[in-house]
Amino acid sequence: MGTEAVQLFNQLLNEILNSWIYVCVLNACSHSGLVHQAKEIFEKIPIKERTNQIFTTMVKRKKNISQIDLIN
Repeated sequence: MGTEAVQLFNQLLNEILNSWIYVCVLNACSHSGLVHQAKEIFEKIPIKERTNQIFTTMVKRKKNISQIDLIN
């Protein structure tokens, strides 16, 4: 799921993207364990387009990573 979402996102880079597309692809990365890809995508998002939902998604991703680190 995550890999396909990243591939589709990369195809859409030249198209009009909105915050919901960013949130969806970041969530797909998070749920698929694609940590580095999520960070790369976040860095591609123009600063003026980084909404509260996008930041919330990234915080949740970091929280999930921290919980995994605590388990290992």
